[in-house]
Amino acid sequence: MKLGAWIWGMVAVLLVATALRVCAFGEIPPGLYHDEAQHGIDAVSILESGNIPLYFTANNGREPLFIYLDTLAVGILGRSPFALRIPSFFIGVLTVAATAAIGRVLFSRRVGLLASAILAITLWHVHLSRTAYRAILLPLFIALVFWLVTQALQTSKLKYWIPAGLLYGLSFYTYAAARFTAVALICLGVYAASLRQRRRGRLPWRGTILAFTAALVAVAPLAIYTLLNPQTVLGRPGQVSITSPEINGGDFWGTLFRHTLRTLGMFFVKGDRIWRHNVPWRPVFDPMMGLMFLIGLWFLLRRVRRCPAAGVVLIWVAVMLLPTLFAEDAPHFLRAIGTMPVVALIPAVGIDGLMRCAKPAWLRLMVMVVPLLFGVSSTVWDYFGKYANDPMTAYWFEQGAVTLAGRANSFLESGWNEEQMLHGEAHDREVFLDSRLWSDWPQLQFLIADTPAVTIGLDSERGSDSVAVFTWPYEGWQRAWALLPTAAEITAEKGALSQGDTDPEPYMTYLAFYSMPPSTTNQAIARFDGGIELLGTSTILLDDDMVRVRIRWRATADLTEDYTVFVHYLRDGERISQADSGAAYGYYPTSQWHAGDIINDDHDVPGVSSVFPGRDRLRLGLWNPENGTAMHLLGESGNPTADWVEVAVE
Repeated sequence: MKLGAWIWGMVAVLLVATALRVCAFGEIPPGLYHDEAQHGIDAVSILESGNIPLYFTANNGREPLFIYLDTLAVGILGRSPFALRIPSFFIGVLTVAATAAIGRVLFSRRVGLLASAILAITLWHVHLSRTAYRAILLPLFIALVFWLVTQALQTSKLKYWIPAGLLYGLSFYTYAAARFTAVALICLGVYAASLRQRRRGRLPWRGTILAFTAALVAVAPLAIYTLLNPQTVLGRPGQVSITSPEINGGDFWGTLFRHTLRTLGMFFVKGDRIWRHNVPWRPVFDPMMGLMFLIGLWFLLRRVRRCPAAGVVLIWVAVMLLPTLFAEDAPHFLRAIGTMPVVALIPAVGIDGLMRCAKPAWLRLMVMVVPLLFGVSSTVWDYFGKYANDPMTAYWFEQGAVTLAGRANSFLESGWNEEQMLHGEAHDREVFLDSRLWSDWPQLQFLIADTPAVTIGLDSERGSDSVAVFTWPYEGWQRAWALLPTAAEITAEKGALSQGDTDPEPYMTYLAFYSMPPSTTNQAIARFDGGIELLGTSTILLDDDMVRVRIRWRATADLTEDYTVFVHYLRDGERISQADSGAAYGYYPTSQWHAGDIINDDHDVPGVSSVFPGRDRLRLGLWNPENGTAMHLLGESGNPTADWVEVAVE
């Protein structure tokens, strides 16, 4: 392949790689998983304290290099999911470029270009380039080390060995799977020695010693820390290993056999089931690229005795599959990350081999273009279509907690509000967070700044007339009422849904109450004899054939009884649906209303799929379920005229 064609091909590949990783960046995947949020907490700690830990002990222990990059991003961009994930974008694109380099030095320019194109469109790598998992760093280091070592072997120049060793040593600061690279290198060393012996060549001892020394220098601090704190660094692998009876159920060999089959099939049969790592069960490669993978595997196996590069690829991929093979949840795409980007070379070799067999130029072009077009189409359809729009994706990335943080920051007019960074000031506003929410969701600890305007716990005293209270909705949420000022405009909000890995059904993440000074310009459009005025209504069409009706009430006296609000939805004078419930979904009953309060009372009315202003009307009223009496609508003279009021839907 000519150099000019290769350069233009790489430009196209990098543009596609960038487009797939930057499109809807920060929106897909939604939310922020707590592993990602923990990186943010550590980044904030570094920025505030100036301490740079060698190893991060929280959350089962984590290597530091990616967290340092996150620290830089958070320091520049602020506390947001975007800031945590933007390093992965750049790392992902660089890895695509580095894959072309190793393909070129191991095989040919065309194989390198094909491998980089395959990695650019592979959903596995696209997804990891859009999340804040530290595992994304390891493939880049692997690619760079491969390139440097191959350059050193081919050119016999010592200048490549030292940076290769330094980068290899630093790879241990990226992700735990890097530890298995030592096994892979030993296997490759044995393989290289056998080749040299057959060909009577000399081993590059001097360069190997230089690289080994540089690697030792780089890894020494972490190695010493590991020796002093073995349980901290090495404890997590023991928790997930299939050697544990708790995981293998007393059947180690049976478990090993099943995991082996699953791991071997991850590339073209069935992949990772975990939503945070993959479109569940989707293999690494789509069906057509999976076929190219098998063809490439066949070509490599045929050439392994006479082509060192073939043996290197096969040995590396086989060894770097061990972290997922010997752990629970096989295949696990994060633990298998060490196979990337070398595994992209296998279908590239397959396509290249078919192109060599194809005679007409147009057929060679089709052999190259068709699998790539099918692959990019499959990734776009599966990832930006099904995966992005499935509610389970948001649940597995804990979108509910991120929404909570965004709502709190919006109220304070400072910090990330799910759309952008706000740089305002609290203006005498206060946020109270239930301590259970704060401890359960590390996303809150990262996304909500620790300021005097934020109080953890609901047992404090308010000092402002503008208050937001976020509570755990299944126990003790009534404590929020004591923090709400009287003669205020009050809104109760049901929070976004969450669903953990083992939860059978989604549940409400939080319950929020907002209290602001009431507007003095609101005029009543109807009055009821119990001390309540109607200020107005609004409607929002929701999904699932439902409309949300917001009723604005004003209390003109302190109320002592709990009334139920009825909402009848009328079309052309006929009732098509209704909803009866306590005020504010029952979370702020009328017995809590005080004179001067304005209550934004939301009701979700089912069975309404569209809104027709001019034809649709609302019939509203209040009644006491204990005695069946209703509040009466008062006429202009102050006398009761009806038990309900009708208003137009606008």
